[in-house]
Amino acid sequence: MRVNNLHQSAKFVLFITSYTPLFVLISIKQIKVNSIYLNWGGLSYSSIVTFCNNFLFSTILIAICFIGIIGVYFLFKNIERTMDNGDNVLVSSIDNKNSESIGYIATYIVPFLFQDFNDWYELMAFICLMWITYKIYTNSSLLLINPLLSFKFSIFSLEYILPSGKVRNGLIISREKELLEEDIIKIYQIGYKLFFAQLRKNR
Repeated sequence: MRVNNLHQSAKFVLFITSYTPLFVLISIKQIKVNSIYLNWGGLSYSSIVTFCNNFLFSTILIAICFIGIIGVYFLFKNIERTMDNGDNVLVSSIDNKNSESIGYIATYIVPFLFQDFNDWYELMAFICLMWITYKIYTNSSLLLINPLLSFKFSIFSLEYILPSGKVRNGLIISREKELLEEDIIKIYQIGYKLFFAQLRKNR
């Protein structure tokens, strides 16, 4: 089977969108806490410093969210255009993994909501933790665990049979909401045992 790996930029936008709910909530929280400074005082050194101290972080997070959402949109459009390079396989067993997104939210997102991002120590600690999480995320099956993607895609763990008769297993992401044993699907590898899948024929 052809081995394809996502570019680092593609992994980055997947990571960003997986944390978009957190980034949006942090931005709203920071803007709300510092709402007293939300008044135009002219363009001056002191006003720029005030903006940076109170709203720069939330502004950066919102910009990153837009980059991530746009990037993921084009990422999957590009993957779907290259599906002809994938392989048709027979599903022998399959298990829906959409519930993993709930665990992801509870484990990786909720704890950060209780930090004070107006404190520089907390801010730097958050950035360091995000960097560590990013390195783990982009080198594991977490790459497909994404709360935002769950609105349009489903995740499945499966065993499949290649045309050669060999049995393999992996994790797939697909627009299909339901896949069953004996379905024929086309899979395109995007990482180690990670695939994008399209249904070809029902059982």
